Formats: sequence, C-alpha cells, structure tokens
Amino acid sequence: MSLETRPLETENKQGPVEAEPDELSLPPRKALHSTERERWLRIFYRTLLWLFILLVVGLLVWGWRRVRGEI
Repeated sequence: MSLETRPLETENKQGPVEAEPDELSLPPRKALHSTERERWLRIFYRTLLWLFILLVVGLLVWGWRRVRGEI
C-alpha cells in the first residue's frame, strides 16, 4: 500500500483552483444578521436565567428570615 500525496492546489480544465476565497466576497447573510427566531431564543434563555437567579435569591432570603425568626 502506498499513499499518494496530492498538492492542495490542483489544476482542472478551467485553471488552478484557488486555495483562499476572494477578498471581495461578502460573508453569508446569516453571519451578519441573525434570524428573528435566534434573537427571540436568546431573549428567552436570558429571561429564564434571570428568573432562576431571582428564585434562588428569593428562596435564600425567605430561608434566612425563617431561621432567624425560629432561633
């Protein structure tokens, strides 16, 4: 078994294949402008995180008040 190494740039009928993209090409639209669904999903997850943090803080305060009142 012999392994052949091929160069990264090969020639075809039209000419050499470019290894790097054209400098004038634009990035995909999705990279610049996120969809509405992604935007609302991010807001939803942040809201869930803040609700969880507030719940934990509220439970801690409630617990401290109960412990302090019973002692």
